[in-house]
Amino acid sequence: MSLIKKFCLQPVEDLGKFAHLPQLVLRVSVGFMFLSGAVGKLADLDRFAGALREAAIPLPLAGVVAPVLAAVELVGGVALMVGIGTRLASLVLGVTMVGALITTVAPPLLDRYPNPWTWLSNLFYQPEWLLLGLLAWWVCAGGGRLGVDAWVQHRRAAESESASMSDTD
Repeated sequence: MSLIKKFCLQPVEDLGKFAHLPQLVLRVSVGFMFLSGAVGKLADLDRFAGALREAAIPLPLAGVVAPVLAAVELVGGVALMVGIGTRLASLVLGVTMVGALITTVAPPLLDRYPNPWTWLSNLFYQPEWLLLGLLAWWVCAGGGRLGVDAWVQHRRAAESESASMSDTD
């Protein structure tokens, strides 16, 4: 049994030491996706507003919503990349993904796949759905130990510990 543990189980358990790395790669990648998408939208706001109008967002509202959404994606993307305000950024970006799913992703799929099973199967393949899942994870779990949030939390804990030690002196 010890040979199995030594050569099979222990190496797998040791991989847990690196669990923060995939989380970092995913957070930076998703942040970059939002950042690059925002840059493209900001570069041609009229085109983006037109796409929003086509997605059934009322005409005057699309011109207001377009720059706001682009700014949210820009700031949220940067926040995810550096791991600052990860939970809040993920929550706000998650709301944008719900909006995208409702307005631009789900309706065309429903037209193409009226059968509920087929529609759901295709909906779950959409990148917006996967992004929503990752964002929900970061809302609940935070950005991991490699980011500004973790650094601030660690620093506050150290200051609190230092203050409590000086109080006992």
